[in-house]
Amino acid sequence: MGRRQQPETVGVLDRINNLPDSILSHILSFLPNKEAVRTSILSTRWKYLFASSISILDFEHCLKNLYEEDVNNFMNFVDTLLFNPRERVHLESFWVNDYFVDDEDDYLPLYGWISTALSRGLKNIGINFINEKVPVLPTLLFTSHSLVTLTLFLHIKDDMKIPTNACLPNLKNLCLTNLAFEDGYSILKLISSCHVLEDLTIYDCCFHSISELNIHNLLLRRLILCFEHVCVRDYDYVMAIDAPSLVYFEYTGIVGKGYTLSNMKSLVKAEISISHFHEVHSERSATQLLQGIGNVQSLHLAIEAFNETFFRTRLDPKLVFHNLVELEFHSYYCYRKGVRLVEFLHNVPNLKTLILDLADGEEGLRSLPIPSCLLFHVKEIKISGVDGSKYAFEMISYFLNHAMVLEKLILKMINLLGKDELCILKKLLRLPRNSKKCEVVVH
Repeated sequence: MGRRQQPETVGVLDRINNLPDSILSHILSFLPNKEAVRTSILSTRWKYLFASSISILDFEHCLKNLYEEDVNNFMNFVDTLLFNPRERVHLESFWVNDYFVDDEDDYLPLYGWISTALSRGLKNIGINFINEKVPVLPTLLFTSHSLVTLTLFLHIKDDMKIPTNACLPNLKNLCLTNLAFEDGYSILKLISSCHVLEDLTIYDCCFHSISELNIHNLLLRRLILCFEHVCVRDYDYVMAIDAPSLVYFEYTGIVGKGYTLSNMKSLVKAEISISHFHEVHSERSATQLLQGIGNVQSLHLAIEAFNETFFRTRLDPKLVFHNLVELEFHSYYCYRKGVRLVEFLHNVPNLKTLILDLADGEEGLRSLPIPSCLLFHVKEIKISGVDGSKYAFEMISYFLNHAMVLEKLILKMINLLGKDELCILKKLLRLPRNSKKCEVVVH
C-alpha cells in the first residue's frame, strides 16, 4: 500500500512546486512565522520564499524562553529576513524589545533593523526598551511617511529627544509610556507633527520645567491620559486640551494643578478615575476637569480617595451634565459616598441608566432632596455588592421609592451562605416600588 501511495505523494509535491512564487508566498502567509521559516529547508527554491510571506515580526513572541545561542540564531534570522538578497521584505508590523541587549553596542543591529523596516513602508511599530541607557532613537522613527501606529515604552532616565524635522503625516495611533520630556514643547512638537492623529495615549510620562501641557489636535478622536504613578511634585502644571473631534476621553491618576478643556462638544464617553488629589488645587481643579467634559453622554466616575471638596459645588450651573444619560459611579475608602452620589445626581437631570457599587454605611438618604432624574428619567439601575445589611436595604429602598419611571433594577449580590442569600432575596423582592413597570432582577 505504501509503494502505491508514493507516486501520488510525489505528484502532489510536483503540483505545489509548479505554483508560482507569489501563490506559494500567499499560502505561507497563513502559517505562523516559525512554521513558514521551516519550509526553507525543503529545497534551494524554498530557502528564501518564506521571507515575503512574513508581514508581522514580534520579538516578544519570538524571544520568549530562548537561550543565548537561540537568540544569536534569531538575530541571524532577522538579518536574513530584512536583508534578503532575492527579495525586499516589506513588513507591516514590527514589535521590538531589547531583552537580548547587554550594552549600547548591541543596539546597532537593532536600530539597523528598525531603519530598514521603516524605509520599506512599515505601518506599525512598537518599541519596548527596559534598559535605562539607550542610544538616541533613529530619526527615521519620527519622519516616516508610512507609519500608522507608533508605540513607545521606554525606561530611560534621559529626556526624550524629538528631532526638529519631526513629521509623521499618516500616523493615526500614538502611544507613549514612561517617557520623560525636558519641556512641554517637545511633546507638543511630536503631537503637532502627526497631522491625521486619531488616537493618543500617554501613560506615566514626566514633563519637566513646564507650566502648561498643551494637547491640541483637530482630528483626535480618542485620548487616554494616565498619571497613576507620577509624583505630585512632578505634576505642577496646567493641562490644556483642545480637541473638537474627541469622542472618548479617559483620565486616570492625580487631580493636578488645573485644567483647560475646550471644544469637547463631540464627546460621547468619558472615564475619570481619581486616585488622589493635589492638596492645594483640588477643589478648583476637580471642578475644571468635570466642567470640561460637560457634553459627555456616558460617564464612568471612580474616586479612590474621596475628597469632600470634589462635589461641593453640586448646584453650580456650570457643572450640570445635560447630555449625560449613563453614569457609572465607584468610590472607595469614602465617607457617606451614597449621600454624595445622590447629591451629584442633581447635576444629571436627564440620566437614564445608573450603575454603582453598594456604599458601606449609608445613612441620611431619606432626608435628601430627590434628584429630578430619578423622578422623570432613570429607567435602569444596576447595583453590585449587595450584602443584606440595613444600609443596603436603605439605598435600594431609596431608589425603588423615588425612581418613578424605573423599568429594571439589577442587583448583584456578594457571596453569601445559601440560607442567608435566600432570606435576603425574599426581603429584596418584597420591597415596595413606586414604578409599576419596575422589574427586580437578582444575580
